[in-house]
Amino acid sequence: MHRRLLTLTRDTRIPLILTILSGLLAGLLTIWQAWLLSSVINAVFFDKQILAQVMRPLFFILLAISGRSLMSWLNEVAANAVAVKIKTDLRNRLFAHILKLGPAYARGQRTGELTAAAVEGIEALDAYFSQYLPQLVITTLVPLSILIFVFPIDLLSGIILLLTAPLIPFFMIMIGKGAEAVTKRQYETLRLLSAHFLDSLQGLTTLKLFGQSKAQTQTIAQVSEKFRDTTMSVLRITFISALALELLATLSTAVIAVEIGFRLLYGKMDFQPALFLLVLAPEFYMPLRALGARFHAGMNGTTAAKRIYEILDTKSG
Repeated sequence: MHRRLLTLTRDTRIPLILTILSGLLAGLLTIWQAWLLSSVINAVFFDKQILAQVMRPLFFILLAISGRSLMSWLNEVAANAVAVKIKTDLRNRLFAHILKLGPAYARGQRTGELTAAAVEGIEALDAYFSQYLPQLVITTLVPLSILIFVFPIDLLSGIILLLTAPLIPFFMIMIGKGAEAVTKRQYETLRLLSAHFLDSLQGLTTLKLFGQSKAQTQTIAQVSEKFRDTTMSVLRITFISALALELLATLSTAVIAVEIGFRLLYGKMDFQPALFLLVLAPEFYMPLRALGARFHAGMNGTTAAKRIYEILDTKSG
C-alpha cells in the first residue's frame, strides 16, 4: 500500500522536493545557530569580549533564526500543496470510477460508506502526504547531517547519538504494530456509523411511517458509542507512544549532558564545543520525535487508502 501511495506523488515532485529541502535546510541552519550561540557565549564569558566585538555573530544568529522561520513556512506551504494536489486528483479519480461502475455497483453498496471513503477517507491522506511522508525523509537527513558535524568534534558524543537514535524508531514500530489493529477498527466503525446515519436520513420518511425512527436512533447511538470507544483506544496508544518517545529522547539527551559535564569538570573538554553539543543534542532527537508524533497520522492515511483502492480496483461489469 505504501508503494501505491508513493506513486501518487509523481505529479507533485517539485513541491515534495521543496518540502524535503526546506526541512533539511532548517536542520542545517539549526546546526549553524548552535555553533554561533556557543561561540558568542564562550567569547563573552571566557574571552571577555564586549558587545561590539560579538555583534557580527549575533547578527548571524538573527539571520539563522529568520532563515529557520522562513524554511518552516516554506515547508508547510509546499507540504500543503502536495497534499491538496494529491487529494484533488484522487477524489476526481474515485468519483469518475464510481460513475464508470454505474448504478448497479452503487445499489450494492451503502451510500454512507461510499461517502465516508470519498470524503473522510481521502481527507485522512492529508496528514500522510503533508506531514508523515516528508518527515520520514527529513528524519533520515537531519540527524545524519548533525552526526557529520559532531563526530569530528567529539567521538564519544557522536557514538552515543548514533547508538541511541535507532531506539526511537524501534519503539515507534513496536507500538505501531499494536496501534494498527485499533486504527483499522476505528476506521471500520466510522464507515459503519456514516452508513447508518446517511441511510437513516435517506429513509427518514419511511422510518416515520412504520414507526421505526426511535429504534434507528438507538442503533446510531450504539454505533456512535462504539466509535467513541475505539477513538479513545487510539488516543490512549498515541499518548503512550508519545510518552515513550519523549522519555527516550530525554534520557538520551541526559546521557550526553552527563558525560560532557564530567569531562568539563575534569578539564578534559573545552567549553565552546561542549556547549555546542549540549545545544545540538535535543535538536538531534527532534526529527525523530516529530516522526513518532506523525506516525499515527500516516497510519490513518494508509488504513483509509485500503478502502479507496478496493473501490478503484473494482472491475466494471
